[in-house]
Amino acid sequence: MYKRFALLFLTLCMVMSVMAGAVCADTGKEAPMLAEQVAAGTLPPLEDRLPVEADVYVETEYTPEETPSYGGTIRTNNGGMWYFGPNAEEPLFRLLDDGTVEQNVAKSYDLSDDGLVYTIHLREGMKWSDGTPFTATDCVYYYNYVLVTDVDNETGKVTKSNAGRYYNWYMTADENGVMRPAQVRYVDDQTFTITLYSPKPTLLQAIAIDNKWMFCPKEWYKDIMVNDASAAHWSGESDLKLIGGEGLPTITEEQALANALAKSELYNFENAAKLGDQLGYRYWQYAGRPTLRPWNIVSPLTDQTLVFVRNPYYWKVDAEGRQLPYIDTFEYVSMDASLYAQEKIAGNLDLVRFDAADFPIYKSSEAIGNYTVYTDIIPSWANVSFEFNQGYKDPQYRELFANLDFRHAVSIAVDREEVNEILYNGMMTPAQFAPAAGTAEYIEGGPEKWIELNVDEANALLDGIEGISTERNSDGYRTFVGGEHDGQAITIEFETRADAPNDAQLVALLAKYFKPLGLQIVESNNTDNNARNEKYYAGDVYMAAVNSSSGSFNVMLRPDAVAANRNNCAFIGKYGLEHADAMTPEPGSAMEEMVNATKALISASKLEDMQAAAARIVKSHYDNTWVIGILASNKTFDAVANRVHNYRDGFVSCDELRFLGNTRPYTWFIQD
Repeated sequence: MYKRFALLFLTLCMVMSVMAGAVCADTGKEAPMLAEQVAAGTLPPLEDRLPVEADVYVETEYTPEETPSYGGTIRTNNGGMWYFGPNAEEPLFRLLDDGTVEQNVAKSYDLSDDGLVYTIHLREGMKWSDGTPFTATDCVYYYNYVLVTDVDNETGKVTKSNAGRYYNWYMTADENGVMRPAQVRYVDDQTFTITLYSPKPTLLQAIAIDNKWMFCPKEWYKDIMVNDASAAHWSGESDLKLIGGEGLPTITEEQALANALAKSELYNFENAAKLGDQLGYRYWQYAGRPTLRPWNIVSPLTDQTLVFVRNPYYWKVDAEGRQLPYIDTFEYVSMDASLYAQEKIAGNLDLVRFDAADFPIYKSSEAIGNYTVYTDIIPSWANVSFEFNQGYKDPQYRELFANLDFRHAVSIAVDREEVNEILYNGMMTPAQFAPAAGTAEYIEGGPEKWIELNVDEANALLDGIEGISTERNSDGYRTFVGGEHDGQAITIEFETRADAPNDAQLVALLAKYFKPLGLQIVESNNTDNNARNEKYYAGDVYMAAVNSSSGSFNVMLRPDAVAANRNNCAFIGKYGLEHADAMTPEPGSAMEEMVNATKALISASKLEDMQAAAARIVKSHYDNTWVIGILASNKTFDAVANRVHNYRDGFVSCDELRFLGNTRPYTWFIQD
């Protein structure tokens, strides 16, 4: 009788919750929607879905002080895959605010005395969201057959990846100084090893930052990843079990595409490279792919509202033993950015992230909107900046962009106070692109360098540059002198982003500021951020770009936006080391120093050497002003509905810490 009454109560709770939009408090150990499925026999009991008791992840620090409620839906704006992806990401190890790591998917690790072998221990009994076991095979298979699929033995360079890219932070120098990818080997179902060629003190941080590429469900992937089972493996290993290759068939590109489409009509890709990029790299966008996340997408990526539903096999509990997450569903709603504020005030969205430009409207409407504005910390070097592609395909423009006097001139031509007032309600501070005072990487005078408005000095600097005219043409613009563009007006195209409405306004202001210098500025290719990044990876298809919240959380741990590593930062262009056709800097040039400092950081085997290389990168920015900063602030804001509980104020928000994911959304709950 009691069991029937309890089931009736849970069913009534769910029905009332759907009808009224409210959430029933529940003192059980799992969500009512899951308890119903267990009672109906369509889902195993909770104890069979969690890891073995000793290996369950217990979330103690973020367990709410008040009794949480299960259920409900949070609605927020759809900020794209780099918004909804990090919110639910589960890394092998989690990076913390102080730069250290803590275990997450991994239970623990051991390090050999020589610093070369990391032994990673997983949680026994953990399962993917479809209920299949998660084991070390899923880790070693992904590394050896998805992340890395071919290596040039002579150079050590990864030449092919089914995931579309391989980050060189997993590489270490062999006895000849050649950088080579780590070797990853299976030990048993709960254990695998990562073997390096030389010590890398920050390997776990690198894994924590790039964690989403460290594991995948082998059985789900094995028929959709291109593989030649008859060829020797790039690692030299012949025991396929050790590298996750046991039982893998030969899969041609045609077969991979057909097998993927057979899984779902959502997996319709034009080639294997696109398939790998989307399902091997950006998998969290695609319904049907098993994950370890607290919520999984169940709707096509093309839907106006993306729906993410709780994972019944999620492997974390709170301090009272209640399975997480508390919230049933997240919805990400696509709409014009200009509508966010009115939708939030009207109560149609539970969460909106915004910057200083919109602070007044959100703050003034807290009471009527029944929400609270929270402040987050951003470890950016600049919140508003612009940069020129140093590897641009046109040699005349490339030479101009490389000229330090040119960058000096355009920097001091910007009226930063006006930009601040017009676009950001005066809530930011004029600043150069540099680490802020009070940070470990701060260089005295860095934020203040070249920020005082001085149009006369800017013109004098440009007058001294060979190859461009001191006179103006009939339209008032300087022209190139000699070369392919002889007599043509200097015209700089700025890449903007469709999902950053201030970009176009900023370019319009830059055009106004640079006209007295005789420089013509136009907006080019207003694209979304993802399409823009694809151009960055190509390395030579843009001239200049405007940015927001750019910099580095910690240069030693992740220098991406400020170093010559990846290509998704504009200034470095094809000098990026990961570019397939990387350019070699001119000997003795400032760019050569940036590239060499980046190489030193990648290859360093001692912490002090890594710190020294990171300092060289920071100094290169101070000396060369590769990126021109306009405004800085260490704040961004969230408007959060008051019915959302256990949200943490004042957290550090950045890519390395996974933005909102740093607040542990799986511990939020709804209570009206």
